[in-house]
Amino acid sequence: MAGEMSSLERVAVGITGRGKTMPDMVPVGPLVCGASHRFSGLSYGEWSRGVDVEAFVNGHVDALDFIGHDGVVMLVDLSVEAGDFGQEVIFPEMDTAHPNYDNPFIKTPDDYAKIASLDPRKSGRMKYVIDCIKGLSDKIGKTHAIVGFVYGSLGTLSMMRGPEKFFMDMVECPEKVKPALAVMDEVLCEYAKAQAEAGAHGVCYDNLYASESILSKQLWEDFEGEGMKKVCQAIKDQGVLVAHHNCGNGIYFDKIIEWGFPDVVSHAYVADDVDSWEEHKKKWGMATATMGWVPPGPVAMLGTPEEIEEECKAELEIFMKDGGFVLATGCEFGPNAPLRNAKRMVEARNKYGVYA
Repeated sequence: MAGEMSSLERVAVGITGRGKTMPDMVPVGPLVCGASHRFSGLSYGEWSRGVDVEAFVNGHVDALDFIGHDGVVMLVDLSVEAGDFGQEVIFPEMDTAHPNYDNPFIKTPDDYAKIASLDPRKSGRMKYVIDCIKGLSDKIGKTHAIVGFVYGSLGTLSMMRGPEKFFMDMVECPEKVKPALAVMDEVLCEYAKAQAEAGAHGVCYDNLYASESILSKQLWEDFEGEGMKKVCQAIKDQGVLVAHHNCGNGIYFDKIIEWGFPDVVSHAYVADDVDSWEEHKKKWGMATATMGWVPPGPVAMLGTPEEIEEECKAELEIFMKDGGFVLATGCEFGPNAPLRNAKRMVEARNKYGVYA
């Protein structure tokens, strides 16, 4: 019967019960991350900087109450890890924090040697994320899913060098890049473990560069495969779900499964070896759960109520059979997008995503 499960139970069964046990409804999770700051009483800049854990937690709880989604993904922004490793970060008051690319921490290839180990339980914004997970766990940990978030070492290091120069360094001086990645991977293992210990039911690893729109499959595997495996094994060893996020085009699902053994993958586009969502469901739908893929810009942010409902309905028709599907945006729900549109996704799930 619809509504007989808690949100946490619905997410757990919806992800792991593929082809065996069905939840009452398809889990729904528009990636309302930064948008929750509008319930917190903080400006976006304050929310991002980590000035008030309690306000952060209460903002997410109030967002859950308003929207009705099934859980929280603990993405703050993609510069959390880079900032703690030493990169200067800019915090706009009404937009997403980002590295100061005019002042990269790694200015020359020799600077990769400056990457040093740190304790994420005591560092700046990584500690903030851990503390916020603990606060959320105390308030909603028995009723709603809490998913931690780790930006992979390849993406983190590129933010400290600048992507264009970083990609050149990968080819021209890999012997300088790889030791820095190895240091980061050890820290990210501890960061993931700390999030699980704080109460996260799963931890998401962002492997953005594992897609044909950015790096070749061989180059990505050579630089991030082993490191991702270490971090994902650390997550798995904590007894929580392993999630992945990749909003690139042509995702390397075969390699993500080989190196990252995901329970669920959050994505915006189909795998590199299929041509349609129907093909993706047929080939990969039982190998791992899918979380997605409502376009966050043209639909979730700018779509009419009718367009949002039709998009959700179409995705549910393709993916809800046999379970293993979480209806969500393909990437973060825009921090300044209409929150009513996130609620419309939940309403569409309630209308079309109920299992008999």
